[in-house]
Amino acid sequence: MSHPLIGDAASLSALAATLRRAALQLRADAERLEAALEDASPGWTGPTATSTRRRTAAVGASLETVAASLDACAGSLQRAATDLSGCTADLRAIEEQAVAAGFEVRDGRLVRTWGITGVADHGAEVDGDRVREALQERLHLLVSALGRLRARLAADCEQATALLGETSAALRR
Repeated sequence: MSHPLIGDAASLSALAATLRRAALQLRADAERLEAALEDASPGWTGPTATSTRRRTAAVGASLETVAASLDACAGSLQRAATDLSGCTADLRAIEEQAVAAGFEVRDGRLVRTWGITGVADHGAEVDGDRVREALQERLHLLVSALGRLRARLAADCEQATALLGETSAALRR
């Protein structure tokens, strides 16, 4: 394709799977932590035990919060991967149609290819311009969709980053 790299759907999907596995692991760790705390609670008394139980309960709760955030990020990344895959297929289809009509996609615009592309015929020229305009409109819609996709993914990642930062800060207190 003659366009700048628009992204790698497979890498987004792989990252989503990694985040989902991390979320599952955090949930399993939280369950083991809770079980260990319950096992130790009956014979463990005093101010240190109480303080440790409170701190451990806070860590367990934050593990669930982080796991939920990782799950949400994974879902967002998977949706982005699916959307990106569709956009990539649409872009390839536009490029193939453009080449068949004597155009190429260059810097987000459809331009005539260099050299002789057909017969010098005014009617064919007008038809070619109509095809170019239709393909150009589809290309603009596709670029807009990619922009919205990136903006949505960036917003989701910023939200997750803020949540993880707040959780981390709370655990350090």
